Amino acid sequence: MRYLGALSVASVAAAGIALAAACGAGFLFLDPIDAAFGALLAAAALFIAAVDLERFEIPDIASFAVFVLGLIWTQARGVDAEAGMDALLRSVVVVGLLFAVRTGYRVVRNVDGLGLGDVKLAGAGAAWLSWPHIATSLLIAVGAAIAVIVGRSIVEKEHIRAHAAVPFGTFLAPAIWIAWFVQVSGL
Repeated sequence: MRYLGALSVASVAAAGIALAAACGAGFLFLDPIDAAFGALLAAAALFIAAVDLERFEIPDIASFAVFVLGLIWTQARGVDAEAGMDALLRSVVVVGLLFAVRTGYRVVRNVDGLGLGDVKLAGAGAAWLSWPHIATSLLIAVGAAIAVIVGRSIVEKEHIRAHAAVPFGTFLAPAIWIAWFVQVSGL
């Protein structure tokens, strides 16, 4: 995989620590099946976050893996026969809505404000999340991104630039796992 060779040692170490924490929390608070799927989601989310941070790119294969794992997890829970269709519907609706936001921003500002990879990642994450938790994941990601941008501007004593690029997948991927964990654990 071409992505693994380009990641910095610091990114890999931070992702490893976060993955260990996510797996530990999963196996401590969740049933074994949910914990195992949660570990896979955490690994994919951290990989996506690290790659997006380093390259401003979300690998399609990673988003696809999140989506497929979400559909499999939904079926493995065995809630009802329609759960898979509901997960698919959530993904399609989220992709459609965020693509509309992306397109609208492009029309108004004449610049991309949301990457297509971010749209696909949000749709993939929607397979794991209930409607309210989809909103929660987006709020967590946006809040974290804003906090980092503002914090960085304060520390570096620079003004926030209107056209500064932000690797939103770096915030969205972990936010999907956090919202999923809250949803499943009932915390």
